[in-house]
Amino acid sequence: CMKKFTTALTIVVALVAFVAMAATPAMATISKRSSCSGCHGSSTSVKVAVTKVSSTTKSVKYKVRVTGGRGTAAWAVLAGSKNLARRRASSGYFTLPIGKKVRVWGVKTSTGARYRALTAKR
Repeated sequence: CMKKFTTALTIVVALVAFVAMAATPAMATISKRSSCSGCHGSSTSVKVAVTKVSSTTKSVKYKVRVTGGRGTAAWAVLAGSKNLARRRASSGYFTLPIGKKVRVWGVKTSTGARYRALTAKR
């Protein structure tokens, strides 16, 4: 009886470890403060679309969409070495103060990264 329990416990532990490894995001450094292409390489097949959604007298809300390429999608908004917004998804929203200059990065893990330069304008 104890041998069956030990065998079953070993299988359960192995399955939990396997699921944990499979669920671990491919981009462990999404909060990194440097160019996405430093880790993922540069790719012209990755497309980064940034669309203005709304604005006030002080800020602008944008939608970002990452398409093309293969792999898990993610995006990040970097102002120099400061990471202002990020998400492990093919699209999302972020808000910038008017006049802020950033690079909006899009990543597909199996393909590479690309960015769009953006200055927040009303």
